[in-house]
Amino acid sequence: MQSPFPASMSSYVSGQIAKIEGEQRRQAEIAAVNAATDIFAGVDGTGVFNDRQYQLEFQNSFVNRMFREWDTPAKFYRRGPSIDGIGTANLAFAAFEYVHKLYDQKAEKPKRIFLAGYSRGGAAVVKVCDLLQDRGIPVHGLFLFDAVDRAVLITPSFIPRNVRYCFHARRDPRSNSRNSFGSYGTKVYRDATAYRERFFYCTHGGMGGVPWLKADPDGHINEAENINLGKPIVQNPTLRVLAMTNPATASLVISDHLARQGNDAYRAAGRTNVTLQQDKVGSAEVGQWMFAALKELRKDAATAQVPAF
Repeated sequence: MQSPFPASMSSYVSGQIAKIEGEQRRQAEIAAVNAATDIFAGVDGTGVFNDRQYQLEFQNSFVNRMFREWDTPAKFYRRGPSIDGIGTANLAFAAFEYVHKLYDQKAEKPKRIFLAGYSRGGAAVVKVCDLLQDRGIPVHGLFLFDAVDRAVLITPSFIPRNVRYCFHARRDPRSNSRNSFGSYGTKVYRDATAYRERFFYCTHGGMGGVPWLKADPDGHINEAENINLGKPIVQNPTLRVLAMTNPATASLVISDHLARQGNDAYRAAGRTNVTLQQDKVGSAEVGQWMFAALKELRKDAATAQVPAF
């Protein structure tokens, strides 16, 4: 039967119905998020500035996996800061605002908060705990993947007292990975928090679920692999000669010999004692331990058994 409405009117009505249905779905999703009793927020580790490249490199990171596998709609994830680390504090405040808003929503059962962070992201979620403590809000589970203290505006401190359980996977010092990175979140009030710490033999990348894919010819991973520090700024031989004649530009020119020395020194500092296989195995062990702990903590309080470290 032909519609009594003009074609343009039919399109308009269909569009309005679609808008109403879309709004109904959106409201249902919001209601589901607000009603969820378990809330998750995760902040990942430091990575490249380009979001698309970061997404590819961290698609299987442990924090990202926890987010994707979370079985309630109340979940939050943000990529980690870029190399300078300046955005770490902002990431902490964004996660806090999300969690705080959801926690205030009514639900049949008490809401439980779970936080996870890798590297600088670990420092960010500890800060989230601190902000929640100021409002009297408890954190049921905190999962730190080799948290480090290289975050601007976030200074090393104790795990706040409002954290009930904290699991911290840390890299074994014998791995010689990122030795210049100080650790974060290793101090705890024992009367308030059940703290479990375990060391794993892998690189800092492996600790976050992002093990290395390339190594030096001898099989050991070099974390300075993509760095070419000390490379002469002026490459063209003719331009190098011209630059040397001008005091304003002479400082930009260094000899090839010094360039090689600088680069070799930096690469030597980046060498680890970890092979690709060891990194893969160690990283898998981190994931097994942490995901098992998360699974146990999410059980009802009456049946949960806190895994030993």
